[in-house]
Amino acid sequence: MLKGKTVFITGGTGYIGSELVRTFAGYGARVIFSFNRGADKAEKLTGEVAGSESVKMNMRDVKEITHVVEQLYARHEKIDILVNNAAISQVMPLAMLDEDDVDEVLAVNMKGLIFVTKAVVRGMIRNKSGVIINMGSIAGQRILDVPLTYAMTKAAVNGMTFSLAAELKRFNIRVNSVIPGLLAGGVARAVPDDLRDDFIKHCAVGRAGTAADIAELAAFLASDKASYINGQNIASDGGI
Repeated sequence: MLKGKTVFITGGTGYIGSELVRTFAGYGARVIFSFNRGADKAEKLTGEVAGSESVKMNMRDVKEITHVVEQLYARHEKIDILVNNAAISQVMPLAMLDEDDVDEVLAVNMKGLIFVTKAVVRGMIRNKSGVIINMGSIAGQRILDVPLTYAMTKAAVNGMTFSLAAELKRFNIRVNSVIPGLLAGGVARAVPDDLRDDFIKHCAVGRAGTAADIAELAAFLASDKASYINGQNIASDGGI
């Protein structure tokens, strides 16, 4: 499904990110993924996924982002697919938020997201082809007891997807986002049991999602099989 494609996945060592790496590689793509602090996890993942490549990239540092992507284009003819997966969260109620707390989340989830997309898109425009998959969250679409800064930035992903799909359509670049629901692992492990049970009770399929559920949807949207899907925020939440 993705044979011959080169994909760059940001935040490739976490629960969803590592599954994205495995899934895209499983469909034949050449996978490059970024990490920041998880060097051991990155090394282990590249050992597990044949042909994959990891690069250290701090999403808070625009100069580093630009340099890393320039180096990728120096080594690879093109990047066909960008998966914007890297994000952080903080368990901090509004009344306790400091300016630094807000700046930290915005620096990664919004500013870093914008500038890694800008850096990669330059090459896609030259090639007149590309696919961008943004990773949103149900936290940005529902009334949920989640950290404000995380919910706010994930809601912003929806607007970014719409805007970029309109701006980049003339270059044959598609832009969609995947909206995961409550998952069984990753940051969702911090969700209190009563909230988890309530979600599953009202979920049509009766379970929490998995990283594989999300990765399979992202891979499909990145493929030519989804060539008529553009500017969409597509939920994989089991039916809420």
